[in-house]
Amino acid sequence: MDHDDQPILRVRNLKTGFVTPAGAVVAVEGVDFDVRRNEVLAIIGESGSGKTVTALSLIKLISTPPGRYLDGSIEIDGHDLLALDEKAMEAVRGRTIGMIFQNPRASLDPSFTIESQLIETLMRHESSLDRKAARSMAAKSLQEVGFSDVARVMASYPHQLSGGMCQRIGLAMVLACNPKLLIADEPTTALDVGVQAKILLLLKKRSRDTGLPIIIITHDIGVVRAIATRVLVMYGGHIQEEGEVDEVLSAPLHPYTQALIRSIPDPDQHPDAMTFIKGEPPNLLAPPRGCRFAPRCDQAIGLCHEKLPDWRAAGPGRMVRCHLALAGAAQ
Repeated sequence: MDHDDQPILRVRNLKTGFVTPAGAVVAVEGVDFDVRRNEVLAIIGESGSGKTVTALSLIKLISTPPGRYLDGSIEIDGHDLLALDEKAMEAVRGRTIGMIFQNPRASLDPSFTIESQLIETLMRHESSLDRKAARSMAAKSLQEVGFSDVARVMASYPHQLSGGMCQRIGLAMVLACNPKLLIADEPTTALDVGVQAKILLLLKKRSRDTGLPIIIITHDIGVVRAIATRVLVMYGGHIQEEGEVDEVLSAPLHPYTQALIRSIPDPDQHPDAMTFIKGEPPNLLAPPRGCRFAPRCDQAIGLCHEKLPDWRAAGPGRMVRCHLALAGAAQ
């Protein structure tokens, strides 16, 4: 797949934490990745792995207490977002980076109709628009995400609509602003299967036709297969594996990635044959000394419990954080 040489987004050594009464929690640590035009990057992992905190970090939505940026840089088009104040970030959110949030209804204001919220958003990010033009753009965007009864939807308040409808409205709002980068946090969770397929096709088409880079956060390996070009696997606040989707899903290097793929339900399999990942995700108030996954890994050796693996190349376009995988790659 051809990409522009320069990434739209460049994240380096990102370290984000929270100060709690029980102590400091480093939720994202040493995270490095790039995103280029035409690319759909999926971030996968169990709940608590750091996926959503990574996404919120990219638009500086955890920069107020108890959240803290402890290290690293986040650059979009060469500009470091961590150097911007809140007023400057308001101009970035929506227009430069658009985000679809995991809880669709909570991202809409219950006091205003969908029409007024869409129009206000569009006019805020494009000062040359008048209300008539903004309303036309809003209606077109709602049609694009699959609404046929646009007039009724625009006249409705969020509580009058289903969670899936609110999810699509959030997507319409973001796409109408034509951002340079789209972040979608579990964008299909509240949707039925038919609508989910349409939304994934829409996102894939938008990326292909306009070059829009997308970061999609999901638990669903099926969604990853359907839309993503590259995948990051997160666990315990670290990226554990990175590579092209087909390579990672067909030949995973990290034991955690292998375990995730084995735990996907198979309708042709007897329920007793289903596998699952034993144990619980790490307590990040007191993380394991070595590899974060070692206490749950059935392949772990002594070194895994003593030393955190380096984040290193394991072949063309592949990165992994695993002593065993790196030893295998070196042979």
